[in-house]
Amino acid sequence: MVVQIATNWKLLQFAEMPCNNLAERLKKARMLTGMSQVELAKKVGISRSVLNEVEAGYRNKILRPTLLKLLTVLDKDILCDDYYRFVLDQEEKLKPLVEKYGLRKLARMLGVDASSLDHWKRGDYQISKRYFERILDLRLFL
Repeated sequence: MVVQIATNWKLLQFAEMPCNNLAERLKKARMLTGMSQVELAKKVGISRSVLNEVEAGYRNKILRPTLLKLLTVLDKDILCDDYYRFVLDQEEKLKPLVEKYGLRKLARMLGVDASSLDHWKRGDYQISKRYFERILDLRLFL
């Protein structure tokens, strides 16, 4: 009961914090845990400077391995926007598109090399936000 009250109080306290970009979402998610940057960095095994740079807006992107570490502690619904939700499951989300259009045709549609698309599909590389937005623009996920 006391834990639930404390959790609800934190949610109310930080409810009005904006979540318009990665910096704001990371800061809000971290603050809801009550951890400092140093504590969070130690807990998930990343450097505090990375957290600081993201929260300050100097970095506008995190890679999937870092995201997965952060999600062991932070709320996915706060930290992840549509792009990062896609990144978490990019292999599964790209597979039906490649099956539907074929690797080369889909690559042409996105304006990317087929080899890059193949790497994204296998999870070797993280799709960039630019190409994720292109997928949305082409309405490929309807």
